[in-house]
Amino acid sequence: MSISSKAGHQIPLVYRDSLKHLSLCNVPRNYQWKSFVSDSVQENIEFANLKHLEIYYKLDSQRYGSGEQSSGPSTLSFPKLKRLYLFRCYEHCQLLESAMLPEKLENVYLHCAPFLLVHLLSHRWEFIDNLEVNIEAGAIDNPRYFFRHTNMLFGNKCLAQNSSLTLGELPNIPHMNALNWSRMTSLTIIYQLEVRQLLVLLEKMPSLTKLAVLSLDVGSLPASIANEKHVKKYKCAENNTLTFAKLNAVNVKPCGPNYLAFIRYFVLKYASLEHLCVSPSALFYTRALVEAYSQVCPHLATTGVFASSELY
Repeated sequence: MSISSKAGHQIPLVYRDSLKHLSLCNVPRNYQWKSFVSDSVQENIEFANLKHLEIYYKLDSQRYGSGEQSSGPSTLSFPKLKRLYLFRCYEHCQLLESAMLPEKLENVYLHCAPFLLVHLLSHRWEFIDNLEVNIEAGAIDNPRYFFRHTNMLFGNKCLAQNSSLTLGELPNIPHMNALNWSRMTSLTIIYQLEVRQLLVLLEKMPSLTKLAVLSLDVGSLPASIANEKHVKKYKCAENNTLTFAKLNAVNVKPCGPNYLAFIRYFVLKYASLEHLCVSPSALFYTRALVEAYSQVCPHLATTGVFASSELY
């Protein structure tokens, strides 16, 4: 069943026990689950057989406010839930803060304000197949708070087999050595990221399988990458987990030397790479590079090279 928030009061109460898939659209920030209980009695709410829940909160001009916890039932329970998706969740959320959820879930997707991450950690989840967190640009006003909780979500306490983080932008990291995203398997950064920042991040993510940097700044490179004579040190690339990378450059001339040097470094270093997406202007160079080095770097023989507009 899919309903808008305005139609919530029209849902027969008996549907609570029979619903298996529920999608709520255009939900106001102060939404209360009393739509599913009688007007005269404030009772506990249990969706006994619901397995899939997705909520699209109303897009509000006043985003990332502190918000107030709305009053609701004393308990909100989803004993058989398997998949939970929350979109534009910028305020206090009863689902994350106090609802009773199963200990094992298949998928959790959270497009949210950073202060809600602590509530992901408060649940007694034993295992999540897939965890995806999406934080928009401009939403992180406290980097220390953000990194403290993402270190737990994507570090040693990570409960997800596959864990993904999408960031509008990477906030300033005071101490990169304190970063621990060792269990993260997918990272997407939308706005500008410098090569030096990316190199440090990659060292902190040994489990990464998918990387997408949509605006890579190659204005300056470490000497070890920019200097052609150092390329030999990358020919014996070690096995790693990264299989997909999208590296789209910004503010560079077509086939700029810094971007091409970084691409050369990247394809030689990551032996597990199966798909590489590059800026369209560098497509033919990269394909020629892969072909030329495939004899001395056998892993390149199976690496597919595409324009950044072809694959995500």
